[in-house]
Amino acid sequence: MRRLLAPLFLALALAAPSAARAASFDCARAATADERAVCADPRLSELDDLLGKANRQARAEATPEEAPRLAVVARGILADRRNCGTRRGCLLAVYAGGIESYRRFGSSIPLPGWVDATEMAEGTAPESDAPPARLAACTTTRVAGIGARLEGEGPGDFSSGTSVVFANGVRQVSYERENAVIASRPGDRVVMCLTVIPRACPPGDDRGRYYSVTNPRTRASWSLPDSQHLCGGA
Repeated sequence: MRRLLAPLFLALALAAPSAARAASFDCARAATADERAVCADPRLSELDDLLGKANRQARAEATPEEAPRLAVVARGILADRRNCGTRRGCLLAVYAGGIESYRRFGSSIPLPGWVDATEMAEGTAPESDAPPARLAACTTTRVAGIGARLEGEGPGDFSSGTSVVFANGVRQVSYERENAVIASRPGDRVVMCLTVIPRACPPGDDRGRYYSVTNPRTRASWSLPDSQHLCGGA
């Protein structure tokens, strides 16, 4: 039976990673709108399972110094999910962002390939010159440029990673060759949704906003941060 993670996040918030054991409840006891929505949707339930795996891996990898920040992030993910209520697009964005958030603490759990910004948008992605400002907000923008992560590499050389810039000012960066990005072209319209606003960061350091992007022309999607290093990194 599908299980939800609220008690897991509460345990993490109240105890050190080494001492807390996740205590899940089954869907027969789902009490809130977001819990019932997740239980009723196989794909949201899949993301809930993946988020639990990412949480456990992050707890295993986090240093004692990182544990308090990890607890803040875990509590924030739960609060974000509750705020979604039954809105499926919002829940998709929060789960996708939650899985990505745990990368900062050593998780390597990837998003499933079916995650799509157009599903998060649920038909509401107005064209805008500004990036999405609220968690789970979506806009339509255009690809402005695609290149290697580091300047100076030849055309088509993505050995250092991938960089993409959009007309709304957002830049995404990856240390990997991102084929979904590379298949896009300057001028392509894309749907962009904000999935992570970093928490528990040093003052003045807000690097690590994640955006999920879908290109309707190529039907490809990707999720990447806005910086080479997440907040608190080098």
